[in-house]
Amino acid sequence: MKRKIEKSYKRICRAACNLISQKTRIEKIYPLFVFAGIRSDPEIYLGKRIILGFLAAMIGFLSVIALQPVRALLPIAFLLPAAVVAGIASFLLVAFASYMFVYYLIDSRKKMVEGILPDFLLLVSSNVSAGMTPFAAFRNSARKEFGPLSEEIKIAASKSLGTESFSEALKELSKTIASDSLREIVSFFAQSLRSGGKIAKLLETTAKDLRQTQALKKELLSSTRMYVMFVVFVVVIAAPVLLSVSVQFLDMISAIQQESMTSSIEGMEMGFLSTKLSIDSSFLVLVAYALLSGNAVLSSLFIGVISQGMAKNGLRYFPLLLVVSLIVFFASRIAFSGFIPA
Repeated sequence: MKRKIEKSYKRICRAACNLISQKTRIEKIYPLFVFAGIRSDPEIYLGKRIILGFLAAMIGFLSVIALQPVRALLPIAFLLPAAVVAGIASFLLVAFASYMFVYYLIDSRKKMVEGILPDFLLLVSSNVSAGMTPFAAFRNSARKEFGPLSEEIKIAASKSLGTESFSEALKELSKTIASDSLREIVSFFAQSLRSGGKIAKLLETTAKDLRQTQALKKELLSSTRMYVMFVVFVVVIAAPVLLSVSVQFLDMISAIQQESMTSSIEGMEMGFLSTKLSIDSSFLVLVAYALLSGNAVLSSLFIGVISQGMAKNGLRYFPLLLVVSLIVFFASRIAFSGFIPA
């Protein structure tokens, strides 16, 4: 029974996967799975995410239709269009989250490989200097501590035992790990194998150059750390505190106006307090939520650009920035309500 359910589920996943054209899947989506190190069936993996997106869309649609607080805010004429928009937004949110998950897997594999690449090249150079052939040196240097690089080199070595040459098999590494440094090194190494030369010295020099480049990147990152800390302080501390002060000040003004309206004193001029405010604190709280969310998104993109050179690399910090800023906002409101009573 369990096997029948699994087969039926896989059949549904494949059917959902077919909603995307085969050309798009083969040329744009499946290569991302390979770069991310996802070894499972790509059709089933993609189909699961599509099904999850449809479920999220149904939840978003029904939440607008069924939830009484949401229905109270919207006129009846706008209820169905709002539900459709909520469903589409929920589907797109799941699709975006799935893409970012794969992207971060690709980025983590890339950083891991580039971090240990100099040590790997030095080990290969030592093995070649000890008298090993380049093929044996690469295969024996593929240790477990080298992570995904070791796994891909073992796969390339097994391919080279067949009809494919070792240099051509090594070029497959550029199709499984999205690293420009690795791609250039593999291409350069394959060319040196064909032309001949001192391979050990070449690998040693390349490893030293990579270490110098990584050291320069670390220095650049440390020089921009103060900018990142300033942005985090503004988003996490300054903005929530100022917004909480604004909400508390509006509550205080509203309370004073309420007292002045119920007062029986005649001839008393209240100035601007005699005019009723057009907004209340609940609206300002909603504005604060929107501002904090927008600040968290923009600041995470800014941090990604400063620290890693790619805006979307910083999106991983968005949930943390948003949660911390909301906590500071609520804590500030509680604290200021004791010092500045409404």
